[in-house]
Amino acid sequence: MRFRLLLLCLPVLLGACSKTSTPVQLDLIGATGLTSGSRTVNPGDTLTSRLYAVGNDDSLRRLRIVVTYSPGLKPIAYPTPLSSFNPDNAPDAQEIVYLDSLIRPIYVGNSPRGGEYLFNNSFSTRTTSGTELWQYTVTDNKQESASRAYRLTVRQPDSSLVYHRYTAVLRPVPGTRTGADDLRARNRVFLNLRTGLLLPKFAVLNREASVQANQTLVDLVALSANGTSVSLSSPDDTRELNLNAARWPDRRSTVLRSTRLNETDFANTATTAALDTAFARGTDFALKTNTGPLAKNQVIAFQVKDANDTYTGLLLVRDLLLGTSPTLACTVKVEKAP
Repeated sequence: MRFRLLLLCLPVLLGACSKTSTPVQLDLIGATGLTSGSRTVNPGDTLTSRLYAVGNDDSLRRLRIVVTYSPGLKPIAYPTPLSSFNPDNAPDAQEIVYLDSLIRPIYVGNSPRGGEYLFNNSFSTRTTSGTELWQYTVTDNKQESASRAYRLTVRQPDSSLVYHRYTAVLRPVPGTRTGADDLRARNRVFLNLRTGLLLPKFAVLNREASVQANQTLVDLVALSANGTSVSLSSPDDTRELNLNAARWPDRRSTVLRSTRLNETDFANTATTAALDTAFARGTDFALKTNTGPLAKNQVIAFQVKDANDTYTGLLLVRDLLLGTSPTLACTVKVEKAP
């Protein structure tokens, strides 16, 4: 009912924004707590945008969200002195298809011929310095479309450190929770350990495989079987992740190890050599690709290898809330790209 009432009110609220009738109209709603325009934000901020689309001629069919990160997301290992850094050596811009999905428009009261569509996009900003351009495009059955975009600027105050440090909040949906498919698709549980990029299920898995390239970015997946515990798994953990090879053909392998480090030890780890040592002294979990149930202040060591790179780091479980909506808050320290 709230959704229908909002749709009835939106044409009035947005009437001043759309003076010309086009086949497809798209607006980013501006309100307290919503991001609708370009701005400067903090690293790893959680933001929400709400888009409202109208199909004036034919049914709305598809929503596509593309993000361009400039420079790319990899943390930069700055030289000493910092003034000797050549900007030409920064990572190339990186484009990600964040969402590509068929949509089902709603028809309420005097809705236009093609219906209306409302979508909330909650996401985490980059953890490295740079910009990210978010572009939203809605298309109808006749391939008519409308787009809106904004640019976010992030300044990471710790860029000069020899390692990359960031925080992340992951919200796995318990497997036993029924009627939660939509929430399960939206919650961000897929983490790239080097960059801090945090993705929801719809950004790595869809029916058309148009976001499949993002699977190669995933180093860890947060899981919760029944809400009484949370664990972290490597994407190649076939025991915990029930995915066939066709849906996820190229799974990264992340080695996970238990450590005896505490919160103070984690805070004092400040060199790449110390990160390597912590991993080398770690102990394999019973399942090497899964941490088992996590505990607050636990420190996990990890190492990721792919064809072109190897990086090592530590993950501190800062906070852990269990129940019907588990939440894992963590801080990560990871080696920068050479």
